[in-house]
Amino acid sequence: MEAALPDFGFTSLLPPLIAIALALLTRRVLLPLATGILVGAALLGRADSEADWGWATLRYFTQSIENSITDHDHMMVLSFTLLLGMMVGVIEIAGSMRRAIQRLARRVKDRRGVQTLIAASGLAVFFDDYANTLLVGGTMQSTSDRFGISRAKLAYLVDSTAAPVAGLALVSTWVATELSYLQAGIDASAYSQSSSIRVFDFFLQSIPYRFYPWFALVLVFIIARTGRDFGPMRRAEQEAVDQHHRDTSTARVPGSSEQPDDASSPQEADAAAPSTWQDAAAALGPIAVCLIAVLTTLVVTGQNEASSARAADDSVWLHQVRWAGDVIGSGDSYLALVIGGGCGLAFAVLLALSLSRLSLRGLGRGVFVGALQMMPAMAVLWLAWALSAMTGKEALDTGGYLASVLSDQIDIRLLPTCVFILSGGIAFATGTSWGTMAIVTPIAVSLVLDMQAGSAAVAGEMAVNSPLALATFSSVLAGAIFGDHCSPLSDTTVLSSRACGCDHVLHVRTQIPYALLGGAVCVLTGTLPVACGVPVWICLGVGLICLLAAVHTFGRPVAATEPAK
Repeated sequence: MEAALPDFGFTSLLPPLIAIALALLTRRVLLPLATGILVGAALLGRADSEADWGWATLRYFTQSIENSITDHDHMMVLSFTLLLGMMVGVIEIAGSMRRAIQRLARRVKDRRGVQTLIAASGLAVFFDDYANTLLVGGTMQSTSDRFGISRAKLAYLVDSTAAPVAGLALVSTWVATELSYLQAGIDASAYSQSSSIRVFDFFLQSIPYRFYPWFALVLVFIIARTGRDFGPMRRAEQEAVDQHHRDTSTARVPGSSEQPDDASSPQEADAAAPSTWQDAAAALGPIAVCLIAVLTTLVVTGQNEASSARAADDSVWLHQVRWAGDVIGSGDSYLALVIGGGCGLAFAVLLALSLSRLSLRGLGRGVFVGALQMMPAMAVLWLAWALSAMTGKEALDTGGYLASVLSDQIDIRLLPTCVFILSGGIAFATGTSWGTMAIVTPIAVSLVLDMQAGSAAVAGEMAVNSPLALATFSSVLAGAIFGDHCSPLSDTTVLSSRACGCDHVLHVRTQIPYALLGGAVCVLTGTLPVACGVPVWICLGVGLICLLAAVHTFGRPVAATEPAK
């Protein structure tokens, strides 16, 4: 982009606003992103007096698309996304994770145990929300039916763990995307030339501030362990328990609720399938190798950059902790992700061939399907990078304009809450959390950094890693997941319904009250108080107490209703 460009003012908002409006109208994300890029290119072309407007618009458009894909860091992100997708595809086609979950399901004894196992299985499949939904939802259907758990409850437990745990995990298909959007936001801010900003360090520090994903996961386990439900979910559960009670009473088969549907064949199936430890190794081994490779690469590449300074009041232990965090935060995160993804894929292939006895044809199919599943996400990434470049500091400077306008119009402490609500609304209307993050994250990050830069109270590096900046960035992800959980258009919501064999409308109706509870607690005990200076750990603790109190107050356990005589 040319260096000397005019102040675009309000028109700098047009590309993201048009992208959002089209996304709301079309329920798609690729076309709105491309249209936003074209509008930005037209604005830049109009300001370029040295060339014809049409040709200048075309040049800016093609340059932004080309630059977004040829950038070194962007190529690393796409490589990691593709490698991890392939690894997930191999794990799925090998069936090791599915068999391990099925074996564990045979050991549960009651409804609470089944619900806890479903939630825990969702935590175990943390590396991808789609794989989480398909593996856990498809595997636990028969077990849920045996204990009279409604398909609506199964869909809720699956859906409300899949995206939250993927959004919180250090190694998942979400990580590279979040890092990339964060980098785009920093590049578009007044801190774009600061060499002291470490994106991965910022990312790590933001994890505790992702209030809705934390509260959604906690609420899942509270519901599972207490056996209490409220709203439409309680009615669905009561109907399922009553139906199960009638079925078992009619069948008069002793112990039928403790035997799997395929009780006549588990021994035969186990004899033909790999052992439990082999399945566990084939399912979790690649993920462990990936994580170890990522951490090792971060340490190796970060040692030369990390500071060895020690505060006067630091103990030896505290100094070592600070140094370790400094090393990891200073490491080459993109290189680490690519090396980790490659190691994880290689180990998954090795285990699939040796332990799961997967054929080369089956292996190739798993790799291909896994890569194919990531293509839509990679296309969104590509166009999102181009749009963020259009709204960046060296082009339209949308974040700078918003900061100048809103600095006197809105209390900066309301920014995390406003971003959470905005992201939730966009995700609800469009049904895509990734599309929401692509549009909102760069602008939100650059906005909060620029607004803080104009404040006399916060300056320098502290403004970058301040709780306010961390909470604002985290609120995009949190709001996107919250909107997804409430939206009947969400791809993960639809996938959860199908994987669990639940009516889609019923799944949405029964999940919304729980999502709204998590969202309300997120705002009241998370985004608002943390922006006012309350420590994040206190916010999380108070939120947990509020969730427990709400479930105890509004929730009621279900029990089989005896038919009237």
